[in-house]
Amino acid sequence: MGDTGDLRSCGGEVNDYMKLQSDTDKNQPSEKLTMDELVNKTVGLSNFRHFGFLSIFMLGHITASMMCYLPVFCGYIPYTEWQCLSDSCFLLLNNHTGESDTFYTRKTMCSNKFKADVDFTWTPKRSSFAVDFGIYCGTETQKSSINSFYFIGAFVGLCGSSSLYEIFGRKKVTLAAGVTAIGATLGIAFASDIQTILGLRVVQGLGVLVAMTGRYIWCMEFTPLRLRNISNALLSGTWPLGTCTLILICYFVFNWRYAVGIVSVIGVLCYTPLIFCPESPRFLAQHGREKEALEILNKMARFYKNPPLPAESLDLEQRSKKQSALKQLKDFILFPAVLRRTLFMMSCWFAVSLFYYGLSFGWHKMGNNIFASQGFACLAEVVAVILSLAIISQAGRKKTLIMVFLGIGIFFGISIVDARISSNWTVQQVGCLIVIVFIGAGFITVYLYTAELSPTSHRGLILSLCSGIARIGSFIGPYVTHLFEIKNTLAIVMGTFSGVGLLSAIGTMFLLEDTTGVDIPETPSDIQGTKRLGEEEEDLQDS
Repeated sequence: MGDTGDLRSCGGEVNDYMKLQSDTDKNQPSEKLTMDELVNKTVGLSNFRHFGFLSIFMLGHITASMMCYLPVFCGYIPYTEWQCLSDSCFLLLNNHTGESDTFYTRKTMCSNKFKADVDFTWTPKRSSFAVDFGIYCGTETQKSSINSFYFIGAFVGLCGSSSLYEIFGRKKVTLAAGVTAIGATLGIAFASDIQTILGLRVVQGLGVLVAMTGRYIWCMEFTPLRLRNISNALLSGTWPLGTCTLILICYFVFNWRYAVGIVSVIGVLCYTPLIFCPESPRFLAQHGREKEALEILNKMARFYKNPPLPAESLDLEQRSKKQSALKQLKDFILFPAVLRRTLFMMSCWFAVSLFYYGLSFGWHKMGNNIFASQGFACLAEVVAVILSLAIISQAGRKKTLIMVFLGIGIFFGISIVDARISSNWTVQQVGCLIVIVFIGAGFITVYLYTAELSPTSHRGLILSLCSGIARIGSFIGPYVTHLFEIKNTLAIVMGTFSGVGLLSAIGTMFLLEDTTGVDIPETPSDIQGTKRLGEEEEDLQDS
């Protein structure tokens, strides 16, 4: 692969390189290459063709955010769209000194303990399962449960999915999980009570998380090392794209059941192309199916218009280097530096997830228009993806993460101020819109940074631990949104988030190493300055 750089520097053409490479393969015995080297050789310089292939996987990612945020729009509680029915309600209305619009609010309804169809009647323009199933005021926690139960399923899926990918393959598990998620989503459209929706949200979260993780692994194993960072950012960028699509669907479709049904149909359309994608060659090679793996790589080489790979060119020595999960866990005790890195990165994942989902499920409580609030937040996430790519490439992971947490701390601190900028905007809304840019960038940065800090031999386990703790933060986030409607409590929440952000920035500065220009460690012993506990004790005795 080094010949490519020389050829570029001399101004040669890609076709000349491929011809030279083909002639070399014919005249020399086939060299043994690792799977990453074979993938690099298969894709070659065909960047645009690869991103076309990548777009198939991006389609599935779009549906993930749509299914996640369905309750935000389909379960919206229209606290300003109701009319009085009882005499007590009319009496309060007649004694109200302000405009009628200031009477029909959540505060009036909940503080007086009004009951639907007894004291008032709903008059919403759009249907909502919150109205259909009586979710308001004292029962509003059921709405948060519907949001959070999704992450229970996601956590269960995370715990069991890694073994499924290794046993059945990336393709089969991803497609099966996708069908599960689509089926659960369609079931929600026909749900007759809140308990059914709660159960289906668990199944939906399980299917979405397993399918999303499977797509990511499946896609990255077809991606050359030099394109993985930008590919990861593009996959992350499809999340806000899915949210924006959901906003448009729910804005034009007034019936919540029809909206959920449309999301199910989109899911079918987005997953169908994956049926025609080949299985991961890495999975096939690890299961002794080297011939099939090379056949797939050669098919991909033809798609990328690159020369075929020579037979028996796959080096499988790395299969013997794999450790069991128990041995990897024991290494955390033997190598304290790895444990320190992992624990701190887990805290970062937890904080970012808590911040993100706390805001994502609470935007409608900080503005009068749910579509405008969520739409601006969606645009902020798109900006986050673009900025994170630019800043990471220039400043590196560590400096970027420090800047991210500083931004989170500063703008959450600004959001404490309870002041109105205009008739439509408050300081809190503007501060939270800016902070979501930093949180979105944080999501991308913590993933890339964790992957580079983690030894290759332990990376899967460490990422799973971080993702697991992040699901706990995701589960708690929707319940935090209840505090957004309590004036004094909101300031406390924003202040706490601000403090966590600033502490995380300080922790990143002193507890984590910069990975810029440093080779990714293969094992814990490759980390600079890392020693086993036994070696540290020997050093102390010698001194």
